[in-house]
Amino acid sequence: MHIRFLNLSVEDPQQRSELLEAVDGVLRHGQLMLGPEVGAFEKAVARDAGKEHAVGVGSGSSALYLALKSLGVGPGDEVITTPLSWIATFHAIAACGATPVAVDIREDFNLDPALIEPAIAPATKAIVPVHFTGRMCEMDRICEIAEANDLFVVEDAAQAYGAKYRNGRAGSFSTLAAFSMNAMKVLGAFGEAGAIATDDPELAEKLRVMRYAGTVRREISEMVELNHKIDTIQAAMLLVAMKYLPARQARRAEIAGRYNEAFREFATCPQSSEDWTHAYYIYSFQVDRRDELKEYLEGKGIECKIYHYPLMPDQPAYAYLPKADLPVARKVVSRMLSLPAHEKLTDEKIDFIIETVREFYG
Repeated sequence: MHIRFLNLSVEDPQQRSELLEAVDGVLRHGQLMLGPEVGAFEKAVARDAGKEHAVGVGSGSSALYLALKSLGVGPGDEVITTPLSWIATFHAIAACGATPVAVDIREDFNLDPALIEPAIAPATKAIVPVHFTGRMCEMDRICEIAEANDLFVVEDAAQAYGAKYRNGRAGSFSTLAAFSMNAMKVLGAFGEAGAIATDDPELAEKLRVMRYAGTVRREISEMVELNHKIDTIQAAMLLVAMKYLPARQARRAEIAGRYNEAFREFATCPQSSEDWTHAYYIYSFQVDRRDELKEYLEGKGIECKIYHYPLMPDQPAYAYLPKADLPVARKVVSRMLSLPAHEKLTDEKIDFIIETVREFYG
């Protein structure tokens, strides 16, 4: 048996038909850039993020970069964030000219709020919490710290579309929130796409100018910026994908529940609770003998991944940064493994994964 970590094919005939119809609609009206579907997509994202406005962009990386730059983050500034994320989080900060400052995480993979305040310096301008794997950070505490120290909060919600923390949704807590709709995400495009959500109409308008190479009315350039526009076809297809999102999320949560029940004796498993609704972008658990388990699973035809090693501050591109004290992050990333948990898995394949993992641990 071969079990893929992700399956990006569209197997449902009804969904495939709707997607093709959406593409055909764009081809017929011909507004391939910033067509009417983009506006509809932005309204849907704003609704789901609990915000007044959303601005569609070409990728999640563009979303985070533009969010930070629109707030004036630049040379001489520091931005506090996690060490555990896809490298684009650090890159977005550095691309603005600012310095990323990593503080340690908790066992749930997310930023430890207790360590944020000691890391605040005169140059600190913002905090970027990353909702890693789809579980939200403890946003009320993070926002309290930011408010007390006059800092911006920009949520990196790339992995957490649809997640919830207490009474708030991913994207609802911060001044600006960046989402990724990369094809691998729970709400995935059919290529690259992203969005920025905010309640501030002036910031929303500024972001619309920035995504179009810093131009007003597509002709007058007010700032130096590159092209970050979202394609109309991606927006149109994402509107279709949104219809299928609740069922997709429910199936992933069901699979995660089965894994948790099967592995809780010997693993630290991701959890949802009354306070946290996990989006399950990926299912990552922590185990002893992680590397041996990975080799064993792959020998049985089960693809699995390590997200993300090395830690961002340990990447060669950031060798210029001071060595960070990150004991929890270093321990977690040495024990973390991600299993296939996408909604297209059959019960037979889930059973096989469970049996194989349990077999390894005897």
